[in-house]
Amino acid sequence: MSQSLHRMEILSQMALLPAARRFVRNFCENDTCRQLLWEDLWQLELAVHEAATNIIRHAYGNRTDQPILIEIEVLEERIVVNLNHWGKPFKEPKSTPPPVHDGKGGFGLYMIERCVDRVIYAVSPNGKNTISLFKGLGK
Repeated sequence: MSQSLHRMEILSQMALLPAARRFVRNFCENDTCRQLLWEDLWQLELAVHEAATNIIRHAYGNRTDQPILIEIEVLEERIVVNLNHWGKPFKEPKSTPPPVHDGKGGFGLYMIERCVDRVIYAVSPNGKNTISLFKGLGK
């Protein structure tokens, strides 16, 4: 059962990514998430940043006027961050190979998977795409 749910919407602009990271940090620094370790918070922020970057670049094709709805909540012993968008759906690979150091990028999925405990990509019938990031609370 969710203890609290908070939402923030940003437009698909790289300049707004710091606001998305602050939203996650502010939520996690309140009493609801006080069990989250500092390193885990940093990893969750990085995963949100990378997922939002992928939405902007790939789902929205760098269009700067599209919505990204970020939802964050605590469920039992974990935090879940959902990044919702209405752009091109992401086809989840069966496995994410380590990135190639060729200067072209390609580190996003690799970093996301290493920063959170679980990632789920979902597409709803109404065209909403959701990237769900799960991070366990520290003990």
